[in-house]
Amino acid sequence: MNKEVQTLKISVVMCTYNGARFLEEQLQSILKQTYPVQEIIVQDDGSTDDTMTLLEDYASRYPQIKVYANDSGCHGINGNFFSAMRRATGDYIAISDQDDIWEYDKLRKQVEAIGDHLLCSGFSVPFSEGGFPVQTDMRPPCLHLLRNTYLSEMPGHTMLLRRDLLDALKGGGPTMPLYYDWQLACAAAAAESVAFVSEVLVHFRRHADAATATVPVGSSMLSRGAWDYIRTSLLHHRFLQREVRHRFAIVRPFLEHLPFRTDSINDALRMSELHLQRGPIAFIKRMAFFVKHSRHIFHTEERRPVVRVLRAMFFVYSCGYYYRSHLKH
Repeated sequence: MNKEVQTLKISVVMCTYNGARFLEEQLQSILKQTYPVQEIIVQDDGSTDDTMTLLEDYASRYPQIKVYANDSGCHGINGNFFSAMRRATGDYIAISDQDDIWEYDKLRKQVEAIGDHLLCSGFSVPFSEGGFPVQTDMRPPCLHLLRNTYLSEMPGHTMLLRRDLLDALKGGGPTMPLYYDWQLACAAAAAESVAFVSEVLVHFRRHADAATATVPVGSSMLSRGAWDYIRTSLLHHRFLQREVRHRFAIVRPFLEHLPFRTDSINDALRMSELHLQRGPIAFIKRMAFFVKHSRHIFHTEERRPVVRVLRAMFFVYSCGYYYRSHLKH
């Protein structure tokens, strides 16, 4: 690692809420990082367990740990993380969940990889102490903006980002009804400025009721239940497409306010416009768009050309499958 890289100052930002049970294990994995951490900012959002007691004990023993209560007036995941990140003084911010476990060289590998990019992500793998099965997908994810407008391929708990990336979110922030890590991922992807470490950096604890738990839909259709995928996409097409339109009615102004003008953001704005249009002509235009950009809309690249085109054509239906959880409501 060269001297210039070694001088980069990193602020770790963690938000907590009733996390006392697993918090200490994660704090230890951060404190043992092989790359020095300038500060660890921990902001609590009104815990009623022993979280604050544990944090205050750690802060008394480790001066780099700074503990805050969320007094921003904006609570929840977005409110807590955005106000906590604004407290960071380092050149870069590493985001941490309260119950993960980091590989000890996570930050070193990301600092070496990020270069001039705005954001660096990497692989994270789930584990469960509750006995229910968890799945791991180690295929290289698509980091293109088109893919990430549907759902983020870069979980917040893997992110190392330049602090000034926060200033790009002029159309987002804590009150936007899409999660903070989606906003950061899309802003960096819009700037075409994302690095990725193809190694496991984080072990994240999978809770059945996790607030941000999302099961990605990969290109291996059989492994994800091809029949359910096709049946749900077709049977509930009208409802799911309403959900897609609702999402892109939020996504489009967010993209318009980003201070970047790249091919990626121009394509994403065009796709947003097509999603908001109705009727058979718009349907055909969407299908043509998906075929043209078929390398950039799936979780991982489909290398079989014929299959890729067929999947892209069906994507006019299946893009709504990502929001199938809304069917329960």
